[in-house]
Amino acid sequence: MAPQRKNIYILAFTLMVVMLGYAMMMPVMPFLIEHLGAGGTELGWLVSTYSLMQLICAPLWGMVSDRVGRKPVIAIGVLGYALTLFLFGLATEFWMLFVARTLSGVLSSAAMPTSMAYVSDHAPQGERSGGMGLLGAAMGVGIIVGPLLGGLLSEDSLSLPFFVGAGMAGIAFLLVIFWLPES
Repeated sequence: MAPQRKNIYILAFTLMVVMLGYAMMMPVMPFLIEHLGAGGTELGWLVSTYSLMQLICAPLWGMVSDRVGRKPVIAIGVLGYALTLFLFGLATEFWMLFVARTLSGVLSSAAMPTSMAYVSDHAPQGERSGGMGLLGAAMGVGIIVGPLLGGLLSEDSLSLPFFVGAGMAGIAFLLVIFWLPES
């Protein structure tokens, strides 16, 4: 496999995992919120806070990646995402969910803009749009498969989808650390 193609596949897997983790939560969160004694308003806060943190932090992570390099920022983002998913699975009170979800938005927002910038930096001129398209398709797969996987995994435990997502993000982190060259 050509080195550029391998790098794009690693990034595509990483973004798929981030979106898979995000989407796996959707069918589980209402039941988890209810289990913790919260309601619809709190669910709205969880969803909105994640998106707000993404909106605020993604451009900041992009600027950081311009200064320190793409690989460290992607690694921080995916490792942070793994840790926040794990914390979400361990949460026993609503405030714990809120803190984990907020941190998840802050940290996971490092992955997407930096991965796109990595492809822009590395892909030959004629292959950039294909590489970016593959990243977009991988994110779409995560969004499509995530709710199904989250629903299936939550039958026995409401926390299991978060632990599975954390494990997959851990695998993505290892791929980034050991097989993705710096830009």
